[in-house]
Amino acid sequence: MYFKALLQERRADPGDDLVSLLSHAEVDGERLPEEILISFLRQLVNAGGDTTYRGTSILLTGLLTHPDQLEAVRKDRSLIPQAIEEALRWDGPVLIATRTPSVDTELCGVKLPAGACLSVASGSANRDPSRFENPDRFDIFRKKQRHFAFAFGPHVCIGQHLARVEMARALNAILDHLPNLRLDPDMPPPRIQGTMMRVPKHIHVRFD
Repeated sequence: MYFKALLQERRADPGDDLVSLLSHAEVDGERLPEEILISFLRQLVNAGGDTTYRGTSILLTGLLTHPDQLEAVRKDRSLIPQAIEEALRWDGPVLIATRTPSVDTELCGVKLPAGACLSVASGSANRDPSRFENPDRFDIFRKKQRHFAFAFGPHVCIGQHLARVEMARALNAILDHLPNLRLDPDMPPPRIQGTMMRVPKHIHVRFD
């Protein structure tokens, strides 16, 4: 209901924002159906908020539980991009995705009938020891290799670049405004939880 009203408002009084652009977009002379626009906007809100805050929380957990790496990032902000990539590899915010084969197929000797409902543990690709040395270790200095946090191919995350920008700005802001950030030794350390969607419920910290 919210997005429907928002689209009507932007069609009547468009601006230079994304919703205005989408509300007036045309394909072969026809405007995009309202249900398609609403579906896209719902996905955009979810992707721009939910997974990004989870990824940022995992990044903070990795750095705070490895104070030497946090100190390295604090002294050299140019390390932030590789810290983000390592956090996404180490324990990305989405580890399981649902997929449906469109045709009968076979993968690694397992027959997958068309129409089957598959729960794919895609996050396991980021802990593949044949690809990543000591895969369970959080190490922002590891050899640069592409991870699977944003998937590959036709299902690749279209918001991955925005997610990286948001995570970088969040970490920079935290380091700027919370000097000597560290875990609170009197509180339990953060523990990343979840099956499909991962995040620590709490990160107890101290700062000067």
